[in-house]
Amino acid sequence: MDKQVFLAAVKAAGIVGEGGAGFPSHVKYAAAAETVIANGCECEPMLHTDQHHMLHHADRIVQALSRLKEVTGAGRGVIALKRKYVRATEVLTAAIGSLPIELALLDNFYPAGDEQVLVREVTGRTVPPLGLPLQVGVVVANVGTLVSVSRAMEGEPLTHKYLTITGEVGNPGIVHAPIGTPLSACLAAAGGSAVADPVYVIGGPMMGRMVDSDEAFAREVVTKTSGGLIVLPRGHYLHVNATTSVDHLRIRAAAACIQCRTCSEMCPRQLIGHPFETHRVMRAFGAGAELAAENGKLALMCCDCGVCEHFSCPMGLSPRRINQAVKAELRAGKISYDGSREVREERTQWREFRRVPVPRLVDRIGIARYMDLPTADLGELRPAEVRIPLRQHIGAPAQAVVEPGDAVRIGDLVGEIPPDALGARIHATLDGTVRSVGDAVVIAG
Repeated sequence: MDKQVFLAAVKAAGIVGEGGAGFPSHVKYAAAAETVIANGCECEPMLHTDQHHMLHHADRIVQALSRLKEVTGAGRGVIALKRKYVRATEVLTAAIGSLPIELALLDNFYPAGDEQVLVREVTGRTVPPLGLPLQVGVVVANVGTLVSVSRAMEGEPLTHKYLTITGEVGNPGIVHAPIGTPLSACLAAAGGSAVADPVYVIGGPMMGRMVDSDEAFAREVVTKTSGGLIVLPRGHYLHVNATTSVDHLRIRAAAACIQCRTCSEMCPRQLIGHPFETHRVMRAFGAGAELAAENGKLALMCCDCGVCEHFSCPMGLSPRRINQAVKAELRAGKISYDGSREVREERTQWREFRRVPVPRLVDRIGIARYMDLPTADLGELRPAEVRIPLRQHIGAPAQAVVEPGDAVRIGDLVGEIPPDALGARIHATLDGTVRSVGDAVVIAG
């Protein structure tokens, strides 16, 4: 397939990385690569969206990966998934047939689906600190993104998302929702909350965003990067952890961090050779010196996976949230990391022995009881109204090309990439009339 035709189709469809980052795919796929990897490892516990894609859209994943392998000039194409996904492995094997695509089966550890951990597992190479997989000749694409790429090759833009609705809900499962659908409608499709005073995690339990009021939850909608919605009872460990103030985190770090180094030695980034030492950030933060000391800048290498605070720390502290707070301060002050970018290969010798088993992790954070909930296919939602954000991706927000009162149909362009900017197109996800245009396009059916 002609590379420019392929990239034009991906760009026209508004495809972005659906695994969470939201990087515009037409830019990412323009590179040359040695290896392309389809990521089906479903990094976060409790989520089943990628598994759903592999079980029900295997042909599309294989088709899109084959085209991506072709246009990037890659000699190797790999679909990576966990060994425990036995049925998905069978379905993908059948879809691959005689095509030159491999399956890489990973053990059930966290965070197996982290892009840089995955590159190391599949290729044996480490992406440099603060670098991109392309620096070691690799392009990684989420399996859900590849399903959308397959549809883009047929002229179909990205208008709907599959996402997992689970936790304290009446009927956990997978919904297929137009982008811009209120998450409250997704929750209703899953039988509503099963607890009287719920809190909500947008995404997965380890890296997801906590929403702890019904008023705030009412404003949340499905986006191109949505992967799941988890409902938990108020006061759950994850809720308490996410809502503890930064000031209190500083007091705890100063009073209780024993500099044992466990957070650093268990860190998935250190275990692929990065010079990241979380305990040094903790030391600087506890002393109020995170902007003045070189140790504070190390926080910029944190991938926010949460192993440090949810599994490693013997004192029950919150290194991940502290790293997030320090990163925000550094970026606000336009302070960048200027330390070593070298990979320390000697650190990788412990990688196999310090992997975090998912069963132990979920027991530690109090979600083990939700791991075996059913994930029925709850079908496609048809909301009366959608609110489609113009920023759903890395880069500049799309510029609206519609006005209130315009009639639109599903797939019509409503947001264009600004000139000479990194961005992605946005499309109507509902037949109806544009009600308002601001930072989002609201369409009523």
